Amino acid sequence: MLSNKVSEIVTTNLTTAQVSTSIFDVMQLMVSQNVGRVIITDQEVPVGIFTEKDVLRRVVITKVDAKQTAIKEVMTAPIRGVREETHIVDAFAQMYRGKYRHLLVRGDSGKIVGIVSMRRILKLAVELGRGMSETKTMASITSEAAATVDQSLSVYQTIDLMNKNGASAVVVTAEGKATGIFTERDVLKRVATKEISTKDTPVKEVMTAPLITMPHNTLVGDVLAEMYRRDIRNVPVSGDNGELIGIVSMPDILQYAQAFDIDEKVRQTWKEVKEHYDSEDHFTPG
Repeated sequence: MLSNKVSEIVTTNLTTAQVSTSIFDVMQLMVSQNVGRVIITDQEVPVGIFTEKDVLRRVVITKVDAKQTAIKEVMTAPIRGVREETHIVDAFAQMYRGKYRHLLVRGDSGKIVGIVSMRRILKLAVELGRGMSETKTMASITSEAAATVDQSLSVYQTIDLMNKNGASAVVVTAEGKATGIFTERDVLKRVATKEISTKDTPVKEVMTAPLITMPHNTLVGDVLAEMYRRDIRNVPVSGDNGELIGIVSMPDILQYAQAFDIDEKVRQTWKEVKEHYDSEDHFTPG
């Protein structure tokens, strides 16, 4: 259950890099290991984390020289963490409030023993939700219009727009029709490690296509399973005629999963998260 402890879902195989490693080498490590984050260490002590969000906001459209600059200059610090006995749902609530996808896990001695990711919680929600009677559809939870850009817009302008809007993904269109999506993962794999000219390259050349959408009448549980199967974090929602009506992200959709309505502790936690999220400004770490 989601009221169990994070120690039950912690990942102990951590991808790490020294603080002196260049930004470019760390980004290449992320691509080769197919991970969205690297723990940054100083003499084996974790001091920060570097994520796809950091690539988007602190590297690709800045003047930083990725090959000559140490990763410590752009990592997110201090590092966020929870103890092993923290309940899974409470760890997820912390991720949701702060808009980040990873938390380090500390053991009894305070030493880092692993990491818990939102993707791992997504897997748990999918497993717990099997056999449950879902009632909510994408239409009932989609409230945010999808951010869109024309395919001719430059990569630089697209990333700048994503940063200004705090978006992790934008839908790419051609003559008003959705044709692809451009995400933080695309920024890492198709831009930052390829050394392309962001100002001269149109976003259509680095977007992910074809666009995967889910009909507005799809049940939340089915969308969760599809997100996990395809390893995607953002799902555009289509209307009756195939038109784009919105987009739902992984953290947003998780809160509506039937698996999160198992017991009173879960329901109360979500009530507190919503109240906190609606009433306070939020710092967005990597």
